Amino acid sequence: MVLIIPKEQTEDRTCKQHNVVDWRNDTLVDMVRHRACSSPSMVIYTLLNDQCDPVDTLTAIQLDHQASVIAAGLHHFGKEKNRVLILCENDLNYVLAFFGCIYANMIPVSGIHVDVIRSDERFATVLNDAQPDFVIGPRHLLIEYKDYFRKLDCNPVWIPLEVLLNVRDKLIKKGDNKDVALIQYSSGTTRNTKGILITHRNLMYNVRHQPASEKILESECNGLSWLPFAHDMGLIGGIIVPVGLGRKIFLLPPKYFIEKPVRWLQAITRYKIQVSGGPTFAYNLCLREITENEIRKLDLSSWQIAVNGADNSQAETIEKFCKRFSSAGFRARHFIFGYGLAEATLTVTNSKANVSPKIRNFSRKALMTGFVRQASDVNDQRILVSCGYSLEDQKIVIVNPENDQILRDGRVGEICVSGPSVARGYFNRPEETEDVFHAKLSGSKEFYLRTGDLGFIYENELYFAGRISNVITLGNKKYDPGDISGTLENSCPDIRINGTTFFLENLKDPTSITILAETIRNPVKSYEEIAGYIYEKVTKLYMIWPRTIVLTRPGGVLKTPSGKIQIARTREAFCEKKLPVIKEFRYQVPIITAFLSFKEAYNQVEEWIGNVTKDWRGNVKQLTRNKLLNKEVNYDLLLDLRYKFEEKFHVEIDPSDFMTACQTYTDLCHLLAKQICNSEL
Repeated sequence: MVLIIPKEQTEDRTCKQHNVVDWRNDTLVDMVRHRACSSPSMVIYTLLNDQCDPVDTLTAIQLDHQASVIAAGLHHFGKEKNRVLILCENDLNYVLAFFGCIYANMIPVSGIHVDVIRSDERFATVLNDAQPDFVIGPRHLLIEYKDYFRKLDCNPVWIPLEVLLNVRDKLIKKGDNKDVALIQYSSGTTRNTKGILITHRNLMYNVRHQPASEKILESECNGLSWLPFAHDMGLIGGIIVPVGLGRKIFLLPPKYFIEKPVRWLQAITRYKIQVSGGPTFAYNLCLREITENEIRKLDLSSWQIAVNGADNSQAETIEKFCKRFSSAGFRARHFIFGYGLAEATLTVTNSKANVSPKIRNFSRKALMTGFVRQASDVNDQRILVSCGYSLEDQKIVIVNPENDQILRDGRVGEICVSGPSVARGYFNRPEETEDVFHAKLSGSKEFYLRTGDLGFIYENELYFAGRISNVITLGNKKYDPGDISGTLENSCPDIRINGTTFFLENLKDPTSITILAETIRNPVKSYEEIAGYIYEKVTKLYMIWPRTIVLTRPGGVLKTPSGKIQIARTREAFCEKKLPVIKEFRYQVPIITAFLSFKEAYNQVEEWIGNVTKDWRGNVKQLTRNKLLNKEVNYDLLLDLRYKFEEKFHVEIDPSDFMTACQTYTDLCHLLAKQICNSEL
C-alpha cells in the first residue's frame, strides 16, 4: 500500500503568501535573517523559571546579531564545515550556540542532555563518534565535562560561549540549501545512538510542514515547549520553527516539567498558549500527578494544537486526558497526532487540525499475524490512534521487511519513506547509510528510508504498530512490548508510567518471557498482588505465559535522555543483576503449541487435516493445480478448512497464499505448519 500526496511545484505558494522563506531554495541563515528584517523587535524566545516567570528573552534582531558574533568568534579558531559539539543547558545559550554555528557555516552536533542521569556516558559516546573540532558551551559546563573526560579518543578545542560572545566582529557565511546543516544524534531507542546528517532543505521542509502550520501562519499563535533541545522534537519545535513561522515561544526547562507536571499546564493557562505538546508519557504524567484542586485553577481553552507523537498506548491516555481536563476547557479536537523520527528529520505524517482523533479498534490477534481487521470481540481489541496523512511531496509504503515486497492494503509491515524530509544518512557510517537510507524495494525505482517501525495504512491514514527491533516473535505471532506496557500501565495505578517492559531473558528460549515493571513509591497493593495482576492480565489478554515477573524501584527500566525505553539495555542490566530489583516472581510455563519444531507442526497439521476432511468426497492428499483449475475441488470446503484452522490455532492466513498452497497437498501442509511452528524449516 502506498500513501502519497504529490504536489510538485518550483516554489511553495503558501510560504510566498505569508512572507516566509521557501523550503525548496533557502537555508536556516535566510530564515533568521528574514525574521530579523521583517520583525526585528519580535520577542521570539522567552525562558521561564520553576515558577513559570520569565527570566530571559531573545528578539529576532538580538538573535541575528549574537549569532553573527559567535560565528566570527568560531572563525578565529576554525573554518567552514568544522563540526561543533553543543554542550549547553536547556536555555537561550543553546539557541545562540546553535545559530552561531549555522551563521559560521559550521555543523552543530546536537544530542547531549546535561540534566539527565548518565549524561556523562552519552557525552563520551557522542564525542568519540562525532570527533568534533570544537566543544562550545558555558564555561562552568566545559570545566565540569573537560575535567571528567581527560582521556578521550579525540582532542577538540573547548571554547566558552562567554569568549565567543565577547568578539567584536560579526560574520555570516551562508551555505547551500542542500548542504548538511546539523548532525543530530538519535535517542538510541532501537539502535545504538548515531549521528544523523540533516540538511538545510530537510529542516526547512519540516518547518513548513509542522502540524497545522498553515493555521499557525494565518493567526497569532504563541507556543510553549518543555522538550529538551538536544532532542530532535525539542530542537526543531522549540528553536527552529518559531523563527521560521514567526511566532513567539515560551521555553520551560524539561527538569521543571518532570519535577512538577502541572507547571506545563499552568504556563499554558498563564500565557494563553495555542501550540504545545509532547510524547504520550507527558500526558500520562499530568493524569497521575495533577490534583483536582490544581485542575480547577487551569484554563486550557486557548490550547488549540496539542501535539502528540506516535505511541502504542496513547489511545486510552488521550481519552482519559480529554475527560479529566474538559472542565479546564480542553477538547479532543485540539489533539494533533503524527508519526516521525530523527532519520526523517522529525515529521512524516500529521492528522488534521480541529478534527477529533480517529481511534480504531483493531483485532489484536490479526495484527500479531500481520493482518489488519476491525475487532469483533471486546477481548480481542487493540485500540490505535491514526497518525494522520503523509506530508506533501513524499511517499510512504508498507513493506515486508523479509523480502522488500511492497504490501497491499490491509497488511502490517515496515514503514518506509521517500521524500524531502529524509536525511542524508548517518555520519561516518557508509554501510548503514546504504542499508537504511537507500533501500531499494521490489518493483520500485526510488530509494526509501527504512524506519525500523511497524505500521499499516487504513483508509489512507498511517497507524503505528511498534518497533521491529523490540518485537518478540512466538510461533507466527509478533508481540509488541509497547502494547503490553501500555495495557499494564493504564490499568494498574501501582505501576509507574513509562516504567514497564517485556523481553526474553534468554534470546534462544521462547519460554523465558520476562516482564519488568517499576512500582510507585508507596503502592496500594502488595508486591504479590501487583505481580499476580500482571500475570493474569497478560495470560488472559495476550495468551502469553511469563516465566518471570520483576518489580523494581524507579530507574529499573532504562531509558534514553528523551524518555524512550531501551529494552536491550534493560535486559542486559537485568541479566547482569544491575537493576534496583524489589522482588522477582517465578512461574511455571505451560507447554503450548506455539513452541513446535517445523517437523512437529507438520505432523500435527497432517493429523488435523485428516480429522477435518475425513467426510470429504475424494482424498485431500490428491490435491493438484489442474483439479483446482477444472473446479474438481470444492472451493467452499477449502475456505471452510482455512476458517477452521484459523479458529483452532488462533492465526490468520493470507487468502491468496492459502489458495496458492492448495495446488498440492504438500504445499498446503507446509503453509499451515509454518503458521504454528516456532522455527524455520
